Amino acid sequence: MNRFCLLMRNILPIMLVALLVPIATIANTEDGVRLYKQGKTDEAIASLTQTAKSDPKDATCRRWLGFMLLSQQKYSDALAALKEARALNSDGSDLRFNLGIAYLQTGDAKAAASEFQEAIKQRKDWAEAYYWLGNSYLKLQDAQAAVGEFNKAAALSPNDANIHNNLGLALGEMGKADQGIAELRKATGLAPQNADFWINLGIALNDKKNIRDAQSAFEKASAADPQNYTARTGLAGILAAQGEDEKALAQYEAAAKIKPDEFIPQYNLGVLYLKKNSFLGSTEAFRKAAKANPDDVETIAYFGWALFKAGKVDEGIAKMSEATGKNPKFAPAWQNLATAYTTLNKNTEAAKAWEGLLAADPNNAGAALNLGYIYLTEGNNEKALEAYETAAKIDPKSGSAYFGIGSTLAKMNKSDEAIEQYKKAISLSPKFSPAYNNLGVELEKKGQVDQAKEQYRKALRIDPKNEEAIKNLERFGEKPGLENPGA
Repeated sequence: MNRFCLLMRNILPIMLVALLVPIATIANTEDGVRLYKQGKTDEAIASLTQTAKSDPKDATCRRWLGFMLLSQQKYSDALAALKEARALNSDGSDLRFNLGIAYLQTGDAKAAASEFQEAIKQRKDWAEAYYWLGNSYLKLQDAQAAVGEFNKAAALSPNDANIHNNLGLALGEMGKADQGIAELRKATGLAPQNADFWINLGIALNDKKNIRDAQSAFEKASAADPQNYTARTGLAGILAAQGEDEKALAQYEAAAKIKPDEFIPQYNLGVLYLKKNSFLGSTEAFRKAAKANPDDVETIAYFGWALFKAGKVDEGIAKMSEATGKNPKFAPAWQNLATAYTTLNKNTEAAKAWEGLLAADPNNAGAALNLGYIYLTEGNNEKALEAYETAAKIDPKSGSAYFGIGSTLAKMNKSDEAIEQYKKAISLSPKFSPAYNNLGVELEKKGQVDQAKEQYRKALRIDPKNEEAIKNLERFGEKPGLENPGA
C-alpha cells in the first residue's frame, strides 16, 4: 500500500538596504528648519507646507519639504515637492539625489537613475549617489550596470556594509555567485548585527549547496534579530531539508508567532506535525494555512489527510475530494484519498481514486498495483489483469506486478499462464514467500504434487509464518514447524 505524499515549500525574499542624505540648510526656511533640528519633524513639515502655499516661488522651502517628507517615507508627497523645486529652476547635487530617491521609491527606476547620474556629474566623489544609482539599475534588471556603480561606491567608501551587501546581490544576479558571496561576507563582517545581511548570505550559500555555512548564516541572523521572520523561516527550511524535523519545527513555530497569519510557517508546521503523527497539531496548522491561502490545493489535500488521520473521516475525505476537484493533476491528493477509501474498505470509491491517481501520474506503478488488488478481491478479473499488466509495463522489475498477474490468471483457471507469471515474480523477488506458495498451488492442480510440496517448503524457508503454506503442507501430513527455515 502506498503511503501519502508530502511536499515542503519555502519562500525567501531578497532584501536591499536604503540610505538617505539631507540637503544643506538654507536660511529662507529657517522656521521649518529650526523645528526639524529640534526633532519636531511633523511641526516642521506643517510649517514648510504653509510657507510653500503662501509663496509659490519658494524653491528652497520645497527642497526642504521634500527632504523631510522623504525622511518620513512619504515618497509621493516628497516627489511632488522636489519636482516643484526643480520646476522653479532649483538645482544642485543634493536636490538631484533626493529626487532620485523619491522616483525610485515611487517605482520610476529609470527617472531615478537619470537623477542620480546628474548628482554624480555635479559631485563625482559621492559614494551614496553611486550606491543608489546601482540600486536603480538593479530595479531596471541591469545587474552588470549595477555592479559597476556599486564597485565605484565601494572604492569611495570601502567600509560601508550596505554597499558590499548590494554589490553581492548584484553579482549573484549576474551569475557570479562566488564573488557575490565574498561581498556578502564583507557586509556581515562590517555589520555583524545586521540580520538582513546574514539572511542574504544564507540565501546565496544555500543556492550554492553550501548547507553548513548557510545554516550558520541563518542562525546568526536569528541571533542578531530573534523577531526576524525571514531568518526563522530560512533556518527552518534548511533544517527541514536536512531531516532535522524537530529543530525545523521549533523555527517554524517561532516564525508563526512573529507572523501568525502567514502561509509558509503554518503550511510547513502542518507537514512536520503530520510526519510525526501529531494529527491535531497538523490539522490546526493546515487550517490556518488554508485561511491564509484558501485556493492552495496542496494545503487542502494535506489538511484533508490530517483530518482523516485525526479521526474526522468525513471532513477529511471531503477536503481531499475538494483538492482533486480543484486540480485533478495533483497526484498526492488522489493518493491520499485512495489510501483513505482503501483503509475504509470502500472499494468502489477507492478504485475511482486509484484510477484518478493513474490519470494524474501515469507512471505510478503502486496505483496500478492497488487498483489491481481491489478489482481482484471484487471478482473483476478482467480489470484486475489489465491493472496488473499496467503495473508491469510501468515497472518491468516489479515482482508484485507479475505476482498479481499470476493470481488473476489463476482465478481465471489459466494455470499454465499463472505458473509462468509466478516464476517470473520469483525471479524478480526471490524472497517473496507468497509467490512460492501460489506456484505450488498451481503445480498441485496439474498433479505435480512433489514439485508443489517443494514450493510450499521454499515459501516456509523464507517466511516460517506463512499460514497458507503451512496449511498446504499439513494436508500432506508434514509438520512445517519442524522444518529448518535456513535449509
